[in-house]
Amino acid sequence: MWALVALIQPSVAHAFNHAGNARLLSSDEAAVIKHPVLGLQRSAVPIALGFAVDTSVLADAALAANLGVRWGLEAGPHRFVVGARYTKFLGNELLKDFVTSQEPAVKNFEIDFQGPSAYALYGLQLGRVLVQAEVRHWRYQTTTTTATGAVVLNLIGHLSIVGELGVRFKDGYPLRGAAGIRYAGENFGFSLGAAYVDLTEPLLPINDGRIPVLPTFDLSWTFQ
Repeated sequence: MWALVALIQPSVAHAFNHAGNARLLSSDEAAVIKHPVLGLQRSAVPIALGFAVDTSVLADAALAANLGVRWGLEAGPHRFVVGARYTKFLGNELLKDFVTSQEPAVKNFEIDFQGPSAYALYGLQLGRVLVQAEVRHWRYQTTTTTATGAVVLNLIGHLSIVGELGVRFKDGYPLRGAAGIRYAGENFGFSLGAAYVDLTEPLLPINDGRIPVLPTFDLSWTFQ
């Protein structure tokens, strides 16, 4: 607690560095998208009054076409964000053909990965520290709700460390989290870390289909 208090410097309370794409590692940043951004995890175009239209380029490349809208507000050190997105998977036939070719015993394989999602965030900026909470709800092939807390510590210049920890309200997937670094330049943004997901996919031929950890990676360019 004393270390956190020592980091709080009122004179730089509004000098926190943003990557411009409002993304941390596996969760959103409670920030307003003020400029057009082209990134792997998010590309967005601000409209007006804190609204922005966005998409995930990585998901689009994986044939999960998606489009969302988000609204953000910064009031002093307080930040508020709400958003929604719709996703539709376009690779059903490709995936079906691949699975049936690899597993002749599978006669019928269907994926219904589409539907809406929504999220809300509150953040508090304390000098070089940003603390925030995120609640996210998906209605895809299954229904999932997550709650995640995150802390971003601006170490020096544009470099920060990020820690995330939360829960997934679904049987068998209780915990989630991530840790890594983030570079938030005026234009160029970069993040690298690892996320604990503890997923199980029976079709995977390794580790009995269990995936405990996945890498998190992002590149972005903000047009300021």
